[in-house]
Amino acid sequence: MGRTKRIPEWLVLLALVLPATEATGQSLDRRFGTQRGVQLTFEPRGPGVLFDALDPALKKWYVPQELYVDYGFRQWEYSNYARDLYQRYVNTNRQGGPFYDLYGNYQTWGWLIFDWNQTQPGQFGSSIYKDPRFNAWFNAVTVSADSRDQYYLAITIGERIRTALTPLTFSKPRFNGIQMDFAADKYEATLLFSRASEAILGTTPALQPNISTNATNMMGGRATVQVGDFVKVGATMVNAHHSQTLAEAFERNPFIGTLGAGQGSDPIRVLAVVLSDDSPEDGQGGAALFAHDIIITAEDFDTKKRTKFRLREVVADPTKWPVITGGFPREGFLAADGEEQIVINYDFTDLAYIGPRPTEIVDIQFDLVVANDYKIQVWSDRQIGRGSLPSPPLTGLDLAQAGAVLFDVRSAAGNVTDNSNQQRVVFDYGLPSANMVFGFTMEVLQLMGFDAYAEYDINRDYTQYPNLTLANADRNLRTHTRDAAAWMINVSKQAYPFFLFGEAFSMDPDYSTTAFIVDSGGNIYYDDERTSMYEFVDDNDDQDRTPDWSRWGQGGPDPIVFPGWDENNDFVSDFNQNDNISLSNRIPDYEEPFFRYNVDRPEFLFGIDLNNNNWIDRFENDDLPDYPYRRNHRGYNIYVGQHLTPEARLTVGRLREDEISSNRRSHATYGVFAYDRDHPQWGRLRFFNSLKKVADNIPDVRREPTLYLQTISLALVEDILPARDTWVNDSYVQFDYEPLKKLNMINKFKYSLFSQRGQAFKSGDAPILNESTQFVGLINKADYTRKIGQFVLQPKVKSEYLNQTAFLQGDPDRKEWMGIGILQARLPVLNNSFLESGVEYSVFRELVLDEDALLADGPTQDTGDFRNLVLAVQWTTLGHYLGYKLTTQFGVSYTKRWDEAVVLGAEGLVKQSESRSFGTSFISVYAGVE
Repeated sequence: MGRTKRIPEWLVLLALVLPATEATGQSLDRRFGTQRGVQLTFEPRGPGVLFDALDPALKKWYVPQELYVDYGFRQWEYSNYARDLYQRYVNTNRQGGPFYDLYGNYQTWGWLIFDWNQTQPGQFGSSIYKDPRFNAWFNAVTVSADSRDQYYLAITIGERIRTALTPLTFSKPRFNGIQMDFAADKYEATLLFSRASEAILGTTPALQPNISTNATNMMGGRATVQVGDFVKVGATMVNAHHSQTLAEAFERNPFIGTLGAGQGSDPIRVLAVVLSDDSPEDGQGGAALFAHDIIITAEDFDTKKRTKFRLREVVADPTKWPVITGGFPREGFLAADGEEQIVINYDFTDLAYIGPRPTEIVDIQFDLVVANDYKIQVWSDRQIGRGSLPSPPLTGLDLAQAGAVLFDVRSAAGNVTDNSNQQRVVFDYGLPSANMVFGFTMEVLQLMGFDAYAEYDINRDYTQYPNLTLANADRNLRTHTRDAAAWMINVSKQAYPFFLFGEAFSMDPDYSTTAFIVDSGGNIYYDDERTSMYEFVDDNDDQDRTPDWSRWGQGGPDPIVFPGWDENNDFVSDFNQNDNISLSNRIPDYEEPFFRYNVDRPEFLFGIDLNNNNWIDRFENDDLPDYPYRRNHRGYNIYVGQHLTPEARLTVGRLREDEISSNRRSHATYGVFAYDRDHPQWGRLRFFNSLKKVADNIPDVRREPTLYLQTISLALVEDILPARDTWVNDSYVQFDYEPLKKLNMINKFKYSLFSQRGQAFKSGDAPILNESTQFVGLINKADYTRKIGQFVLQPKVKSEYLNQTAFLQGDPDRKEWMGIGILQARLPVLNNSFLESGVEYSVFRELVLDEDALLADGPTQDTGDFRNLVLAVQWTTLGHYLGYKLTTQFGVSYTKRWDEAVVLGAEGLVKQSESRSFGTSFISVYAGVE
């Protein structure tokens, strides 16, 4: 007999225990994790083997799942709730659901708030999801932050992030995207990401991800390094590029992008090169065209062989193709002076064209010989806009009437008119696929007493020639680049009593921080700034939270723009303080009764106007990106100064600024004297004087600032060029004095003089100016507060004189005086209630009109003089209610106005006043949180 091996006892015990252990493990609720030693894990495990379900019974087995574990429900049992009352079912997922990372690690139980991903290749591969909780719970911004020792990290995702890299590359008050920031003792870094096209504001529609095949993505970053104690160097890059998720991922350089599906869906059938005068206002020396050629590259897609064709090879009769319209024939060239345009039409469907078919063309290059003050633009039938496409052959008028979108190619430097700059201009045609800005900065702080900032950036614009066959084969399109540079240097030094400041800059005409964005179909409407453009640097002259212009995915435009007019930071114009969204007020404070004592007209403001458009620089609102310097400008400005005393300083400087693409310039030599002394006995005296010799013919158009919160649009104010060759003197004196206690006296005097030199003020294309223009303004006002017991009496008087001669010949002068007398009284009645009353009487005199001549010879008309009386009574009660401070007011006001006019009476022409009356009664309740 053979020996039987004995099975170890420990093995038998293990076999009996394991099934029980497995069954017990299956009964536990995995939602609470699995304990492994001291660590609780939630990683996915998949369904296990349930030994209780291994019985060979025919009866259907119901696996005990959620209801069994939570409520003890059994499918086969009789339910009786007499003793154990029914418990209503509560969704166990009311606290969200589980989420895992791409490695299978459990992250959290909750909600997906934000998700952005791009999957390639595949249809609708670009996806963004924003849950309603992103706005409702987090106010559209989430911040994840961490730190360790000197290292700090923050990841911010939001719709309205105030983000800036450098002044010339990226600055947005409402960045919609992702910002990742790192900081250490000597190092800082930032990464930016955004889907510029179809950026989501609020919640994605239907609570589903917003998906698209075509997208424009933005990425950017900046890194800085502290070198030693005084120098910090940095590098910046910002890129926006089109992408199609049908293409394979990581197979191309992402920075150059690719054309959207709509951009490249059809071949180019019509091209037009447009030449015009870059300075049409002078009417001479415009574009001169001596010769032109075209180089067409075509491909045999079967053999992938490419062939180049020149103009002489693709046309049988050069006189029939291309068709040239416009221009003035000159000896040896064709000229476009003034508003004239030369249009070279390349219609690839014309019978005179015998070259490659449009579907075979993979690249086109133009070769021109031009001279004088030329401007070259290009158009094709793929440069679509909201309007209809014009039909070839095109003229300049056809392009203008159709609102055709022209791409700028190149402009001549200066304003040459004698053909001395004859040159060859070669350029390739393409549609925009990406825009990138990159550069370097250096900051110096207190190095030998100097502070400095320098920045140099290159704007690289990418274009591609559309060809559907290449795109469908996932092959690269012919890509072209065009670079433009911008740089700036600022240096300052303080060495009391001396100081200096210098700045130099250059902004190429083609430097651009604007990128086109595609829609969901891959199209771009090039004339639609709101839906088809993404700005790296926004226009936000008042530096608030809303850009001044409207762009997709960031809100705007901001109709409430008043740079520098909000010194108390209450988001309301200082010239209309009682205006708000709930109760609109359309009367500025300097014209409103009682308010106008404290508030003076904008004409009495004083400040620096270095661009010489007769508007203080810090109050200026334009429609341009907020670069430190104007595009297409190059120049420098330097000044030195000395503190003569602690209260007085003198500054002298020189400014030279030129427009690169023309002969326009702004040159100035200036001096500024400032004195500001606050004497404890005599009051505060402020005196400023600016004298400069200016030659400025560069127009600086601005927007009219708004005084009101509810404004539809802001009017454009053209620059009449008031300082073409001019001496300009500005003086301002203010003396605030308190001769007696509670008696305040304020006196202001402003004087401006524009004295024209030479003949520039009455020559050229700009409006003709008067030889001398001046402004004289004088304000005197005083108020006294007298308290008799609880009764407060406050008389006020104000005199305002203004004399301004017109800049333009034929425009009327302005000369007027207004006197105002006010008496206000206040009587407390209860602890928190008081009665106020006031009377204001004003007299206005228009001093330009000769009233004696009107009385003698007519005609009958208003003299412009008037008197105005205002009576007002108001009751105010202050109190607290439900946590708010309530201010309840009721009252009545009465106004009577007498307007003076010359009328025909019984004895001839006489002056007569006609009266009008107005009344208002009111009761208002304000709830405050003070």
